[in-house]
Amino acid sequence: MMETNEMIYTAIFQGAQGKLTRSRYTGVVDKNEAWLAAARMGSNSNMCLLALVPGDHPVYFYENFVEDNAKDSSNVRNHDLFELKPEEEQIFEMT
Repeated sequence: MMETNEMIYTAIFQGAQGKLTRSRYTGVVDKNEAWLAAARMGSNSNMCLLALVPGDHPVYFYENFVEDNAKDSSNVRNHDLFELKPEEEQIFEMT
């Protein structure tokens, strides 16, 4: 069996305006070295590396599910991403 020192990763970046993107990245097997190399690669495009996932994976972001967001990217900043129900249905109890 032939060994290789390369591995495919899915890199998730955030741009200066907050836009999230994913990129297929081929790096070394060592996760620390792979992280540094991917972070450098992103910084060349003014992107900040947020996550490095082993393997080639599809990534779905908020904008993939909310049509309004495509028209106005400020909606993400003004919207509580953790809000799952209308406010009148949210009940918080101390137990």
